[in-house]
Amino acid sequence: MALSLWLTPPPESPIYVHISQLISELPTADPSLKSSPAFLPHITIVSGLSQANISRLTLLNLPRDLAVSIKSLSFGDAYFKKIYFSMERSHTLIELAKEARVKLKNMSEDEARRAVETEYDPHASLVYNDVGLSGAIKEAVRRAVTEKAEQWAYNTWEGAGWKGGQLLLVRTEGPVVQWKVLRTITLSG
Repeated sequence: MALSLWLTPPPESPIYVHISQLISELPTADPSLKSSPAFLPHITIVSGLSQANISRLTLLNLPRDLAVSIKSLSFGDAYFKKIYFSMERSHTLIELAKEARVKLKNMSEDEARRAVETEYDPHASLVYNDVGLSGAIKEAVRRAVTEKAEQWAYNTWEGAGWKGGQLLLVRTEGPVVQWKVLRTITLSG
């Protein structure tokens, strides 16, 4: 069973609602994106977890001052990182990612530190898709995202973010529509 640990904004927060709306509306920015599935707004903390280590979830030292913020709108080639917000690498977010690797993947402290330094790229995906993104599609998406930022009085997405939130243990196997939240831990914010 493939499992992942996600961080979501507090579900009642405006940013949760706004990112959710972007996830549902951005596929209409261009016809080639219309097959993009819906999913919960989140930052993946760690993936590839095994069922055997899930009981160790209670061993995580949950941060009390976790704050995350958006760095920029980004585009990529990977299906799960097609259109996304790059997130700032805050100290508490990085420490949570390291600790999750130690406690949930049985990595040593050094292995976890190296993995987070070299491989961990915190981001909040907005579109999952395997279509190639032309300049025109990117521009349509930039326009749509900018319009939403202005509509919601952010002026810009850079620096927008949240405190606290929820950690979700999610079964992430099969098609996205079949993914299932198995456990929720609320963080203070």
